[in-house]
Amino acid sequence: MKNWLKRSILQFRTFTLQGLFCWVSMRLNGKDVLVNGSCHGCGTCCTSVCLEGKNGWLDSEEEFAGIVNRHPKYKRFIVTGTDAHGFLLFRCSWLSPEGRCTDHENRLSLCRNFPDRSLVFSGGQLPAHCGYTFNAVVPFKKILDHELEKKK
Repeated sequence: MKNWLKRSILQFRTFTLQGLFCWVSMRLNGKDVLVNGSCHGCGTCCTSVCLEGKNGWLDSEEEFAGIVNRHPKYKRFIVTGTDAHGFLLFRCSWLSPEGRCTDHENRLSLCRNFPDRSLVFSGGQLPAHCGYTFNAVVPFKKILDHELEKKK
């Protein structure tokens, strides 16, 4: 299977129906998601994390135990409940009482890459008062290519 197709299939498995419609609409309008802002360091994003397994967002503690068995670094997450869709919510045990990561230099790529733009399509939301925002925009490369094409 071609790599781009495999990546697309993996990406779509976490989309909600509403997220899929949003993704299609953005593609039809030539738009993409742009992440703006910066981290305020409040730690709120570390208290209600959804984790992804082989088949999408985790919804069973047994599946989580299997992931921890294969990838012990995920042992830092503690199940705190479920979200409105029935997916498990986790809290990172590395979070200090002040809301800071106690080992920021060695945090997981999941943490380094927050907020991932796929959150827009998967039914997730940014925490209240988060320093980041998502915006639907026409990518700069598309605008530049259009302008260069006009000059030919």
